[in-house]
This record gives sequence, C-alpha cells and structure tokens, in this order.
Amino acid sequence: MTETVKIELNYGFDGTFQCEIPSERLIHYHQSPVGIDDVASRMQQVLNSPLELPPLDLAVVPGDKITIPVDYQAPGAAEIINAVWDYFNECGIEAGDVTILQTRSESSDLQEKLKAAVTSELQEHASWVIHDPESREEVSYLGTSAGGERIYLSRHLLEADFILPIEKVGFDPLLGYAGGGSSIYPGFSSQEAIVKSRGQSHRELTPAESRPLRQLIDEIGWMLGLQYSLQVIPAGGQAVAEIVFGSLESTFRKAKQFLDQYWRLEPEYKSEMVIIAVEDGPTGHQWNQLASVLETARNLVTQDGRVVLLTQIEAEPGIGLQILSRCHEPLDAIKPLRDAQPGDLLTATQLALTGDWALICLLSKVSSDEVEDLFAIPLEDEAEVERLLQSDETVSVIASAQYAYGQLKQA
Repeated sequence: MTETVKIELNYGFDGTFQCEIPSERLIHYHQSPVGIDDVASRMQQVLNSPLELPPLDLAVVPGDKITIPVDYQAPGAAEIINAVWDYFNECGIEAGDVTILQTRSESSDLQEKLKAAVTSELQEHASWVIHDPESREEVSYLGTSAGGERIYLSRHLLEADFILPIEKVGFDPLLGYAGGGSSIYPGFSSQEAIVKSRGQSHRELTPAESRPLRQLIDEIGWMLGLQYSLQVIPAGGQAVAEIVFGSLESTFRKAKQFLDQYWRLEPEYKSEMVIIAVEDGPTGHQWNQLASVLETARNLVTQDGRVVLLTQIEAEPGIGLQILSRCHEPLDAIKPLRDAQPGDLLTATQLALTGDWALICLLSKVSSDEVEDLFAIPLEDEAEVERLLQSDETVSVIASAQYAYGQLKQA
C-alpha cells in the first residue's frame, strides 16, 4: 500500500482542512511551531535578563515619560504590555507617564480591543495615541540621514525619556526582515515618508541581503537612540513562538535566527501544486496578508503549476487590487501600480507576478466574479480543493503561510 501523510491546516477564522497525500508526491510539508503556553511567565524571564544591556530597572526612574510603540501585527501584544507595565510599576513608574502609541490600521477596532485587554490602570490612566501622519502637530524633525533625507517622527517618540518598541519579526518582500525598528519608520513618520517607502519588493534578493529601506530604518533607530527592544516571533494563528528582549541590534539578530528556524523553508525541488493556508492574525484576515504568501508560492511552484490558497477573506479589495482587476493581463498592472503607490501595492504586485507564473486557485468569501477579475480561479468549498488533490501532481503544503518564507535549497 502507498504510504500517505496526514495533513491538517487551519485557515481563516475557523476553517480546518484535512486530507492525506501520498508521501511520494509530497515535496514539503511545513507546519507551524508550537506557541508559548504562558506568555506572562516568559516575559518575566526575558525582562530580567536583557541581551547585551543592563537590567531595565537601571534604565528608568520615577517620573520618566515612557512611550511604548506597539506593532499591530505583534501577537500576544496585550499580555506583553501587561508584563511590561508590571515591571515598570515596580520601578515606580506611574501609568499617567506611559503612552501607548499605535499606527492607523485597516481595522478601526484594533486599538479598542488592545485597550480592553490590558490592565485597568493602563486603560484609565495611560495615554492611548493613534499616530496621524498627516498632522503637522503630530510629527517633529529628528534629523537628516546620511543620504540627505530629512526624517520626521511622532512627537511622542521624540519627547519620550524612554522608548520600548514591541514588534513582530517577520519576512517582508520589501525589507527582507521586518522588525528591528521597522515599526517605528515609516509608520510613525509623515504621510509623505509612508508613501515614499512603498515599493514592489526585491525579487532578486534573499531576506538577509541588504536593501535601501532596511538600511535607512537601521540608521533612524540609531538617530533616535533606541536601546531596549521587544521582538516577538509568531507561532500559528495569533500565538507567540518566542520573545526576545534586550538591545535593539542583539534582539533583532536573535529574533531573525528564531524566524529562520521556525518559518523558513527550503525544499530541494519545486512542486506542481502548492497548498497554502492563511489564518486570521492579530490584525484580522485581510488581503495584505497575501503579499509574502504569494512571493513564497511563486518561488516554490513550477511554471504553470497551481497555487491553492485556503482563506476566508471577505474584505473589499483595496485600490491596488482594483487596478489589477481592470487589466487584460496580470503584468499589465505592474507599471500602473508603481505609479499609483496604493497601500496594497505589495499584495497587488505579488498577485500579478504569481498570476503570470502559475494558476492561482482561491478559496475565500469573496464573490467569484471578483476573484476571477484578479486572475484567480474561485473555489467554492473544501471539496473542490480535495478534487484538485486527486491528480498525480507533486505537492508542497504550508501551514500559517502568512509568516513563512520559502525558496529552493541553495546548492
């Protein structure tokens, strides 16, 4: 009898797909790492032993104005903030001296959800600020970069005595690795800086290779004087795999090692079909989750192969996807997207590039007509996915693919 591998994938908000694939057809099966059971206990451990810096209680004194920039995409953010506050409280810091700083988000209720999940002292007495990049009163001049660019940041960062970023570390088509200060800039800068930073990724580069925007972010961290940092590595869904605390440089370096260990996959061969599951995350379940997913799919599927996306996305397509939907061929969208620089530039670009390379099959809650306009084949239910697997095609499977990066193993 042919041996089979049991596959179980969580996708969307509550979807679960199960199947068995003959082992001879399965090129690669990447599963999510196990999440931390007790985030609060882990936080106690890391806060008491920062990497390459003295204990945190030596860095703050009562009366300090503390700003905590929070990355919306960081899993476990509320538990992490509560643990940080417990530590600061023991140091004599008052909640009224704490500012929780967040960027605007596609989901208007994210701040309220976070606020409702933290301790009542922070809810009632801390300042909760959503950065407005279009307000001249909100941004102030930091300095000029080595490349001659004038850098502006939120005044809540520039006026703080102590800054502690909480960031998700992840693969990013534009930056290579997100984290290590990338939540600070351009998110807490001006609208002009945000738009200027958008790009269509560096397809020729691996995540570890140098990129201009990544270099600028590193420089801005130094200009701002960032010292301590909390870097969070995701597990599946909204769980936390690892938390790293200490100096900005050392935590980012360590976090990237964890990310590669848990989420980087390098099969030896491309497969004729790639099954990709995308889960609801800390920021919800949005089209923008698909940017890095599609880059990985394109790297791992054969030309004219199939990319099968398991999602429950029901959000309206953004401006970039609307531009793509009006084109006759996928690659016709590349230049209009570059000219328009929409907020979903990366997702629309990756969808165009992948749609030109392979057949995209999308299980979602979006109408079939809208899916077809995006050069994808709509799937109505899991039974259609099972029928696709009845072929003799080779298959790779990626769980929680919104966090993964895949490329062929280098010789």
